[in-house]
Amino acid sequence: MHDANPAYLRSKLAWRCRRGTKELDVLLSSFLEKHFNRLSDCQQAGFVILLEQQDPIIVDWIWGRLPAPRENCLHEVVDMIRRESGISSAT
Repeated sequence: MHDANPAYLRSKLAWRCRRGTKELDVLLSSFLEKHFNRLSDCQQAGFVILLEQQDPIIVDWIWGRLPAPRENCLHEVVDMIRRESGISSAT
């Protein structure tokens, strides 16, 4: 997932973190700023996949109402966001 131009990739992802609710904006933007550069390639791919989803799906995964898919480390990223935010899983 390491892009030839990391600043450009980060800028694109920051724009994609802008969602329909302020709460989701803050959760995703904060995670991007604090953790993205330290993620494995698989986890970075999982974060990108997360950002491709619709807001209600992301909310259900983060709040633990639905399990996040296990492919591409997506579930790891969702778990990291939960821990970072102090959100406990309902599942």
